[in-house]
Amino acid sequence: MSDAVIDQSNDSGVRTALGTLLIERGLIDVQQLDDALRIGADTGERLGEVLVRMGWASEEDLARTLADQWDLRYLERSAISFDGNALSRLSHEEATRLEALPMQFNEEGAIVVALAEPTDARLLALRSLLGDRIDCVVVAKSAIDAGLRSDLLAKNEGTADVAVVTDPAAGAGEPAEEPQPEVQPSPWNGTAPVVAPAAGEATSEEPKATDFDEVAKTLSDGLSSQLASLRAIVVEAEAARERDSLELARLTAELSERTNELTERTNELTERTGELNSRNDTLKSMQQKLRELADSLEPTN
Repeated sequence: MSDAVIDQSNDSGVRTALGTLLIERGLIDVQQLDDALRIGADTGERLGEVLVRMGWASEEDLARTLADQWDLRYLERSAISFDGNALSRLSHEEATRLEALPMQFNEEGAIVVALAEPTDARLLALRSLLGDRIDCVVVAKSAIDAGLRSDLLAKNEGTADVAVVTDPAAGAGEPAEEPQPEVQPSPWNGTAPVVAPAAGEATSEEPKATDFDEVAKTLSDGLSSQLASLRAIVVEAEAARERDSLELARLTAELSERTNELTERTNELTERTGELNSRNDTLKSMQQKLRELADSLEPTN
């Protein structure tokens, strides 16, 4: 995938949740997902961070799943390499905020950016900084952390001198004929090259100024508003639940009282029915005696 980050979603336009994908792939079970979400709510960690820390999923499995979730490429550690022209596009501060590292340019001239966890806000900020021609790839989070801790960005930060000018037609990351840039070992695997800038050469383009703070503030304000709305909904739902509980208790007590009344009435009816049956038996006995008396008083011929 190149030139843009394409959002992967289902037919309804909603991206499948990360936890759902991990369960579908058999990487975690439902109980582990519930526990991870509960732990994350207590610690402030993201779902993937909890799963990796608890040993329930590996960084590689998590990165592959995130890549599929966002319809991006997954990149193995051994394939990670950088050139100075790409690195110069982000300052260390910008890269740290976004947890992203520009790597090189692909064959179509788009800048390849390594991410550990794509988000809408992160991708929007990267487009704002680097333009629309970006090719995001997903890597293990420890690889991003290693790059941010290294001095790769520090060597290129805030400079206009970049050794490598990428020619998209000639292939990604190819240096100019003269001078040859210095090649340093990668902090990830010790073998993949990192191309550092040679002194005295200028970049083909100046790094773009960041407006990530503005984007982040806009998103933060929106999220705060949504959170306030959700809290109001939760409060109202709790109040409604309390009202329903009280009403249910009242109805239960009333039903119990009516049931007791019905039992008393039933017992009273049973007693009166018994009395009525007894009187009927007495009446039948008296009627029988009257018939016998009447028979005895009839005159004989």
